[in-house]
Amino acid sequence: MEFLDVIKNRRSIRKYKPDPVPDEDIEYVLNVARLAPSWKNQQCWRYVVVKDKEKIEKIASARPKSQNWLREAPIMIVACADPDESGHREGKEYYLVDIGISFEHLLLAARDRGLGTCWIGGFDEKTVKDAIEAPENIRIVAYTPLGYPTEEKGEITDRKPHGETIFYEKYGQKK
Repeated sequence: MEFLDVIKNRRSIRKYKPDPVPDEDIEYVLNVARLAPSWKNQQCWRYVVVKDKEKIEKIASARPKSQNWLREAPIMIVACADPDESGHREGKEYYLVDIGISFEHLLLAARDRGLGTCWIGGFDEKTVKDAIEAPENIRIVAYTPLGYPTEEKGEITDRKPHGETIFYEKYGQKK
């Protein structure tokens, strides 16, 4: 798939087939995530691949409301960060940026392999940490189900026009 097609067709998937995902596809998406840039090349990310249904159930229960569709995916990938392996400047914690870049790489690589994902950012961190037995200093930033989608959603069409989000030379100035 061409790169722009991967981006245009990456959608949040909420319905998964129970089919197993080949290990080589899992390794591919993890390797692409590993290649992301980071603060001083510190690579603060850690990924936990979860296939155990009881652990997936516990991770899914960390959402503020019931999300039964999360339990359908054959795999959950949890994006963790070690903030000590990143930086901060002017009140910004760059481990969040580092994980954001790496995790987006993972989501795009999954789409490239015909796999579905859905970035989950709203959850009870302690519940997820307990499920994957993460150390105290590790932060859980996001997680995603990973599996084959039951349907194709097509290209993204609901983005703001270029002129509303892109400016030149100063904020608010159009080309």
